[in-house]
Amino acid sequence: MAVAAVLLCTPPAGSYTYQMMYDCEYGNNNTDMVFFVKNVFNQKINTMYDSRVGKYVGFGEYGMKNADHYNSQGWKMFLRRAQVEILCRYNAQLFRRSTLDRKVPPIVKVHQTKPADYGERSMLECRVLGFFPQEVKVSWLRDGEEVTTDVSSTDVMANGDWSFQLHSYLELTLRRGERVTCRVDHGSLRKSLEVDWDTSPLDTKYLKKSVGIIFFFIGFVAAAAGGAYYRWKQRFDFTPLGRQGQTPPCNLSEF
Repeated sequence: MAVAAVLLCTPPAGSYTYQMMYDCEYGNNNTDMVFFVKNVFNQKINTMYDSRVGKYVGFGEYGMKNADHYNSQGWKMFLRRAQVEILCRYNAQLFRRSTLDRKVPPIVKVHQTKPADYGERSMLECRVLGFFPQEVKVSWLRDGEEVTTDVSSTDVMANGDWSFQLHSYLELTLRRGERVTCRVDHGSLRKSLEVDWDTSPLDTKYLKKSVGIIFFFIGFVAAAAGGAYYRWKQRFDFTPLGRQGQTPPCNLSEF
């Protein structure tokens, strides 16, 4: 790993070019820190400070003279030793925290790509969004058992804001009561993140259809019973017997 800074002086055409480059190099940890200061004249290195030897090294006749001059300056040598800490190690720690050690957990969403009912073929999509670093593993489970067939996935894509996204797909025949899960493993998570496919919209649709069919049959049975009762009533006369052939009462005053 390297962090570099360049001081560049660009003179008019036909003149000379002088460059001073600061270069910090280190491995996986910040203990192996190496600091270079390179002085370049007309695209050729003239002198270089190497923190491993603690002094300047010259190249060519004038380079060696300049190196001896720099090494004789106590304040310059003190500054170069201090820059290993204040320039290299400090910025390396900031860089690691913002890149190598940065961990952002993913946002996981599972949804159906196109409408389909139970018993029909469909596809589920697992969207894994906004995670960092790039390494991630996505798998599918059906009732707790990992699925390896009919599974596809995109490559990990950069969002341009130091985060990534990935989309995984599972093609399946929908079964009522089955639990379908997208499982994500990432360095920012202590344990696997499992998100189930929400079947409530499909269950609600199925329930509404079932309730509609039930009410249709109830209405049909009620209408049929009413019609049968009406025909039965028309077939038989249920007029009270006391009213059949009833004559007006006699007027006793005529006798």
